[in-house]
Amino acid sequence: MLPIRNNRALVAAAATALLLAAAPSAMAARGSLSGSINPNKGPIGSPINLKIGAKLDADSSDKERGTLTKIELFFPPNARTNGAKFPSCSPDQINATRSFSSCPKGSKIGGGTLRADVPAVPVFNVPGDITIFNGKGGKSVTINIEAHNPVEIFEAFPATLVKTKGRYGYHLTGNIPSSLQEINDGWFAEVSRFDTSISAKWRGTPYIESTTLCPKSLKVPIGGRFSFLRDNAPLSVTSTIACRR
Repeated sequence: MLPIRNNRALVAAAATALLLAAAPSAMAARGSLSGSINPNKGPIGSPINLKIGAKLDADSSDKERGTLTKIELFFPPNARTNGAKFPSCSPDQINATRSFSSCPKGSKIGGGTLRADVPAVPVFNVPGDITIFNGKGGKSVTINIEAHNPVEIFEAFPATLVKTKGRYGYHLTGNIPSSLQEINDGWFAEVSRFDTSISAKWRGTPYIESTTLCPKSLKVPIGGRFSFLRDNAPLSVTSTIACRR
């Protein structure tokens, strides 16, 4: 029978992520970022389905990947979010009942999956589900993580969403709760990958819509920065999303 943690121990889930492993050792992670938009061509104001994925690896086969403490994602500048026009659901609403029953219709904006290791158990390549809700005023998102091995996990946490200028259009920052880093005594989680998709409409308004045509380069930038527990080095990655004119 799987142990179920109560309150702090019951609550365990995190971004882009599910987290599992033995006490982390020093390392420098490697990783990659990928993304796509659908449709990848259209007039200004077109609804956009955005997909973002990441893979995280240790710098060598004999090192551990590390336990995530913070996830930052940087999104393209050629689109805007309309979260201010959507209903919202907070982490407190979800964590109070360990369900989505209190989340209003229209507040869910996306979801995805993740894979993680917990070397201390040991279990590897454990699946988890990610569910994403709009945050209050569209200035954040609520990320819920659900997993069933090696412990029951169902926990939501906030990630701020800030409009920026320059190379990127938005900056998402999610601090991983400690209960999602150490999911049981001495059991630290290591996320190996996550894949997410954002696609929602509320009363005819898309959560994401284009604000420009595809640039002449036929690509737009995305970025990620991942921080890890203790003395593990942070990881920064960049990539592009293809589009058409």
